[in-house]
Order: sequence, then C-alpha cells, then structure tokens
Amino acid sequence: MAFWAGVSGVLLWIWGLFVAWLSIFVSPLKNLDMLWIIVPIWLSWFFAEFFQEKKGTSLGNAISNGGIMIWVGIDWTRYLVRLLSDGTMKFGWLASAKFLFAVAATVIGLLIVIQGIRQKPFIHFAGRIRVVTYMLLMFSPVVYGVLPLTWNVVLAMVVFFPAFYYLIELIDYYAPTPKAYEEKTEQSSKLLK
Repeated sequence: MAFWAGVSGVLLWIWGLFVAWLSIFVSPLKNLDMLWIIVPIWLSWFFAEFFQEKKGTSLGNAISNGGIMIWVGIDWTRYLVRLLSDGTMKFGWLASAKFLFAVAATVIGLLIVIQGIRQKPFIHFAGRIRVVTYMLLMFSPVVYGVLPLTWNVVLAMVVFFPAFYYLIELIDYYAPTPKAYEEKTEQSSKLLK
C-alpha cells in the first residue's frame, strides 16, 4: 500500500511539473509587453525549423540563431533596466538572477556566433533553432515577471526539454518537406557539381 502511495505521489509530482511546463508556453498572454519579443521568437522558430533546418542546421543558420539570442538578451536587459529606473522592480537577488539570464543569453549567443564562424561541429546542435528558441521561450516569462523563479519551474524546463526537442523532430519527420526546402537542396547540389 505504501509503495502505491509513493508511486502515485511521484506521478502527481511529475504531472505538476508538466502543468508548470505547459504554463510557460501560455504565460505571454499574461503580460502583453512580452509579446514584443515572444512573437518574433516563435516566428523565427517556425520558419527556420520547417523551411531551413528540417534536416539539420547549417553553420550559417546556427550563426543567425546565435544572433537571435544576442538580440533577446539585449532586449531582456533593456526591459530590466526600465523596470529598475522607473522603480517597478527593486534590485535584489531576483533582479540579479534576471540580469544573469540576460547576460547568459547574450554570451551564449555570442559564443554560438563565434564558434559557428570557427566551424565548430557542436554548433550544429547548440545553435539549432529549436534549442535557441526553447531557452528563450522558457526564460522570457521569468525575466518579464510572469512566472516566479522556482525550482519546480526550472526543473520543468530541464526535464521536458527532450520531450519538446523530440516532439518537434517527430513533426519534422512526418510533415511534408516544403517545396522551398527541396529547391534549396537541388540548387546546392547543382552548385557542388
């Protein structure tokens, strides 16, 4: 009996993490200021994922995706400075954590750009649009103050990243390849001949 109570407790906890994770995706509706940065992230993800990176990420795409991270990191910083300067947010551990996320996004973006230019192989994964998008979508609600920074939220982000990644992989696999992608592939093969 105690075993099943423990199992049901773990399953309820995992369900709670899943619900917290799903709430991250709908949280932009709670703060319309956040849409200013979220909508371009979603649009760049959609078009890059299904029209450029359907079968992998080129170094050029990875470098562009690093540029998106840099832009979002700068925007997060702009937003946080505005909150501090108008007195809406007080400087403390939470503000420091949010600035740390902004700096991390900018630095990771710069590293992706620099290592992409250096043609480092790991950039094909680290600079993939779904990886970049996931990080930005997960932390934007925290930076904008829509979601609290709790261990459950952070744990949900980490635990469900593989689900997000492979769900998109599955959609890519079954979705028809756009004609624009096929044309690009044909042009590339003609240039190589």
